[in-house]
Amino acid sequence: MVERLTVRRREPGADLGADPVPEMDVWWDRIGRNLGREWDLATADDRPLLVDVAVTEQAYFFATLIEDVRPRDVRVEVCDVDLRSDGTPIRRDRVGITVRPADSPRTYYYCATVPAAVDVERIDAWLSDGMVVVRVPTR
Repeated sequence: MVERLTVRRREPGADLGADPVPEMDVWWDRIGRNLGREWDLATADDRPLLVDVAVTEQAYFFATLIEDVRPRDVRVEVCDVDLRSDGTPIRRDRVGITVRPADSPRTYYYCATVPAAVDVERIDAWLSDGMVVVRVPTR
């Protein structure tokens, strides 16, 4: 049975727990861009998972198996805006997607970043027999 997951846009400046996206930005600036791929991915140290990545002309796909999980147990967050020190929102160069347990905002399963040239409004996710799939369409 395939069940859709809610994808939430993370409000800039909101303290919703551990945010791995800034660390991913540092990684990308130092090493990731030299690897020759547009996407990057990190899994949590305390919850190491294998994440399959597929890239097509239409979308990025991230899929991982999380045992004994229900739709209400998983939260998918999108981070595409940061705040300047004066509180002004600015578009990020890279969009962050974080998949985390719904009941534990201090941890996450994995975080991925992709170029900002994706369609943030159409990012969707679903759960099928423990497989969490996130689709990030390109424009």
